Amino acid sequence: MKQWIARWEAYWFPTTPVVDLALCRIIAVASQLTFFFPSLDEHLNLLRKNPVFIEPQVLIRAIAAVVPRGEFFTPSVFTALYWVTAIAGVAALIGLATRVAAFVFALGTWIFVSHLFSYGDRHHTEAIFCIFLLLLAFSPSGDALSVDAYLRRRRGRPRVADTAIWPLKLVHVLLGLSYFSAGMSKLITGGPRWLNGYTLQNHAFQDAVYRGFPVGMWLAQHHHLAILLSVFTIFFEVFFFVSLFVPWTQPLFFMGGLLFHIGLYATGGYDFFQHMVLLVLLLLFVAPPWWRTWLGRYLEVLRPRSRRAAQVHGPS
Repeated sequence: MKQWIARWEAYWFPTTPVVDLALCRIIAVASQLTFFFPSLDEHLNLLRKNPVFIEPQVLIRAIAAVVPRGEFFTPSVFTALYWVTAIAGVAALIGLATRVAAFVFALGTWIFVSHLFSYGDRHHTEAIFCIFLLLLAFSPSGDALSVDAYLRRRRGRPRVADTAIWPLKLVHVLLGLSYFSAGMSKLITGGPRWLNGYTLQNHAFQDAVYRGFPVGMWLAQHHHLAILLSVFTIFFEVFFFVSLFVPWTQPLFFMGGLLFHIGLYATGGYDFFQHMVLLVLLLLFVAPPWWRTWLGRYLEVLRPRSRRAAQVHGPS
């Protein structure tokens, strides 16, 4: 039993430089503020034109159970919430009162996403990314590269901690579950027909025509390529979880995931940009040996050249 507990702790809580998590905080928060931040006008328009929710999400129902709809879900309250969320996001980005700022930023983001999806139009691209934003509030994401760290005089070499990687580990697990669910639903619903190429051609053509993506129209005309992409899609989604247990496969699945989502957007406009950000973070910080080893070898190759150049030209 102790051996299994030790393995569990070794997986979730390995000693990791806090600067890695700090970089994840900066990238994730900057992405949310720059590319994924809610449109205030869109939410105000929904509030003014819809006296009731079509399909209120769990968080919206919880808020409405405590505060009457007419008092919380108003343009004035949402305008204030918008700016509080934005200010908290900037504070989380620079690492000022990081835990509190990250929590307020994530909560505000959750409210806006839940509110948007309470009118019948639901997606799942934001879910895991929103969870990661909240996880930053419960981790030492502000212990480096932050105003908090500067005020505490934590400068010099990066400090390490055994709680600096578990948010990314959890994101890895959630992505594995999400992809597995998507892949199995395709196989259960469509069966072998999903691999015949015609299904992908049909979806690609309809989405490409509706959204105006020429690459999707081109794909719909190449049956053999559609078969290959169908097989790749099922393989990637169903077996992504393997990267949880076989570390050397992680760079392959993470880079494959990036190509997968780039292809989805190019052919049909499926904007899984938050997933792409998370895959980049996993690629850089959960599976770091692949690029750190390469970088180390590259620097070792450059050092002799720089020494020879210095010997030839002499000091300037």
